[in-house]
Amino acid sequence: MEEQNVNIPNYLWQSIVVTILCCWPVGIPAIIFAAKVNGLVAQGKIQEAQEASAKAKMWCWICFALGLVAGIIGGVVQFAAIGAAAASGY
Repeated sequence: MEEQNVNIPNYLWQSIVVTILCCWPVGIPAIIFAAKVNGLVAQGKIQEAQEASAKAKMWCWICFALGLVAGIIGGVVQFAAIGAAAASGY
């Protein structure tokens, strides 16, 4: 059996970064799928490795988007609270 040289990205570092900085509950599946990729490639399960890689990438983007939305909403709320406090004289 020939050894296959396949380069399937595992997105592990991206998963860890978005989990820490954005939205950890959604980042956990990204880390789990990312951690599976290299093992599946080593076992020769290329199709399953590609699927795990795609799912890790998807969860990274979902985590990033939720973190971005939460940050924007938090910033708007904070800005509104500062504006209301300044308007009321506090």
